[in-house]
Amino acid sequence: MKKQIILADEILHEKIPSEFPGYKVESVDNLLDKIIVQMKFYEEELVRLNKVIEEKNSDIAVLEQKSSDYHAMFINKSAEIDKLTKERFSNSDFVKQSKQIDTLEKTMKQILEKLENK
Repeated sequence: MKKQIILADEILHEKIPSEFPGYKVESVDNLLDKIIVQMKFYEEELVRLNKVIEEKNSDIAVLEQKSSDYHAMFINKSAEIDKLTKERFSNSDFVKQSKQIDTLEKTMKQILEKLENK
């Protein structure tokens, strides 16, 4: 069942017939005037809040895109770090091997010198 919505302008333009005995027309008009003012406030507030919701949804979309971009950048940087780490380890291995070769060369020279001295 669809809920019937009444707007402030409908109340403003509604003509209520008077009968005897009934309510005092001025009192009913005053009450309706107050209701109309309050309803117009709520209608304007609803429009304003819907605009705020649209703006916030737009902000959310921008932030989600930035989040996605940052995530992609993080993945790329993480891959770069992994690559550099592997390169440094391999460079570190190269340095170790180079030191071992230097040590072997010194040892070989010492052995050759000892052999020559004998």
